[in-house]
Amino acid sequence: MKKLGIIGGLGPLATAYFYRRVVEFTNVSTDQEHIEAWIASVPSIPDRTAFLLAEDSAEDPRPALIEVGRNLRSIGAEVLAIPCITAHAFHKEMEEGIGLPVLHAIRELGTWCKENGVTSLGVMATDGARETRIYEDELASFGVTCVWPGERGQKSVMAMIYDEVKAGNALDQTAFQMVSGELFGLGAQAIVLGCTELSQAMVEMDLDGRYVDIIDVLARACVRECME
Repeated sequence: MKKLGIIGGLGPLATAYFYRRVVEFTNVSTDQEHIEAWIASVPSIPDRTAFLLAEDSAEDPRPALIEVGRNLRSIGAEVLAIPCITAHAFHKEMEEGIGLPVLHAIRELGTWCKENGVTSLGVMATDGARETRIYEDELASFGVTCVWPGERGQKSVMAMIYDEVKAGNALDQTAFQMVSGELFGLGAQAIVLGCTELSQAMVEMDLDGRYVDIIDVLARACVRECME
C-alpha cells in the first residue's frame, strides 16, 4: 500500500470533503486497512486563478505548492493529490519540483468520459482553468470536446466558487440550474463539477447521473493507486 500526501487548503472545505470521499471509496472493514495519508491544509498558498490571470499584485503559488509537496515527501508520502483543479495548470512543474507523482484529476476524468461514452462535456470551473485550457488540452486525446457557459454563466460559476463556497455560504441553486441548463442546451452530454468547491452541489442538491464530480474522480484514483 502506498502512502498518500494531500496538498490541501485550496480551499479547506474542498480538502475536507475530498478526504472524506477517499475514505468512503476505500473498500475495507477495519481502521488498519485504510490508506495512510498526510493532509497538509495550507490555505495561505496564493490564489491560483489570480496568478494565472495576471491580476495586480497576484503572488506566484508555485513555490508554496512545491514546498508543501516536498514536506509531504519528507514524512513518507509516495503519491500526491491536490484537490484544486486550477493548480493542475502547474502539474508538470509540481512533479518535477517535488520529485513524486502527482495524480492528474483531468486525465482521470478523460478515462471516465471514455468509459461512459461522453464526447461532449460541459465544464463548470474557474476562469483560471478556462483561460489556460487545461481541460481542453488534457481531454482532447480522449476525444472529448469541452462546452463552457457564456459570459453571464461563467460569472455565475465564479460567484458560486468565490462568493458562496469559499466564503462559507450555500450555493445559489437557481444560478446553478441556470448554468446547467445552458450547458445541456449547448449539447453537453454530462457536466463536470470541475472546481473542487463546486463539489458542494453534490452535498446540497439532488443531482442526477449526468453530473460528474471531479473530487470523486480524483478520490477514486487515489484509492486505486494507493491500494494496488
